[in-house]
Amino acid sequence: MARKRKIPVRKHHGVRDPLKQLEQKEKKLSKVTNNPPVKKDEQQVSFKFRQFQQLANATKSGKKLRLGEIGREDKPKSSPGSKPGSSSSSKETRNIKQFANETDEDYLRRVNRMTNASVREAHYEAKYGVNVIRNPKTGEITVQKRPKNEIDELLKQKQKEQRLAGKRGRKKVQVVHKPMDAKTSRELVKRAYKEAQQEVDTEEKQNAGPTEFKQDAVAFGEIVHAPPSLKILPRKAEKSETVPRPGRKANLLLKSMLNPDQGQTNRGLEDDDSSRLKLAAQSKSAFKAPTKAQMKGKRKDLPLATRSMLETERSKMVQLYRQLKNKTTADS
Repeated sequence: MARKRKIPVRKHHGVRDPLKQLEQKEKKLSKVTNNPPVKKDEQQVSFKFRQFQQLANATKSGKKLRLGEIGREDKPKSSPGSKPGSSSSSKETRNIKQFANETDEDYLRRVNRMTNASVREAHYEAKYGVNVIRNPKTGEITVQKRPKNEIDELLKQKQKEQRLAGKRGRKKVQVVHKPMDAKTSRELVKRAYKEAQQEVDTEEKQNAGPTEFKQDAVAFGEIVHAPPSLKILPRKAEKSETVPRPGRKANLLLKSMLNPDQGQTNRGLEDDDSSRLKLAAQSKSAFKAPTKAQMKGKRKDLPLATRSMLETERSKMVQLYRQLKNKTTADS
């Protein structure tokens, strides 16, 4: 049985004193309880309708509404004395002001977004040695390459010389490989042998001929009473075993007259052969086309082999019943 999920109990974060709670509740509901409406026929207008009315009045009066101010970034304004190609150090720090209809949360989110953008821009400038210049009127952004700093160039040259000197004076250290463990070496050998065997198997499968002559297609419910007989004479086989010889027949009259004991054995063999042929004929007759009785009820959904087995069992039982009935009638 599955374990039920434990629902956490609601935590009480307020005042735990019931008297103080009651006092606070009454203070909140003081203007609501026992205070009927002043005008019964009037109802307070919804906030959406008031907002719509405010927009309609502003449109009639011709005021320009500043819609979509939340989320817009302030455009950076360059100082009047600064040039457009000035470096990043001379960039003016932006004074981000809060909009009139903007909440504190939205204002802080906007400031955070603008700060992250400025940091990314500064990283880009430092990485590629360029200045990002913005046009406050058109909003176009251009990139200008910074002039090279002499001190930075001297430091880079010195570091390069030190690296080259270290490479020249350094000697090649010969790496000494530890001997491999016996267990790991055995595992590697086994894995290599297995991979080689798999490659050989795949090559054999690719080079193998068609498989249609190596397997027999047997239909569902098909019954075979004997193995297939070869019509072609096999190599290195005696002709007496494969080709019929009239003089070697066992049921000849002359042989029975010359050797009566052998004749009796031959007769016994003939009887066995005849009984075997009768059984084969009976089995062949048992697997005839299905009759109307076999196709009734649930038997019609069964496969051919199962249906024929049931029919043979039924015929045996009917024969036994008839023999029993004949015996009882004869005794009486």
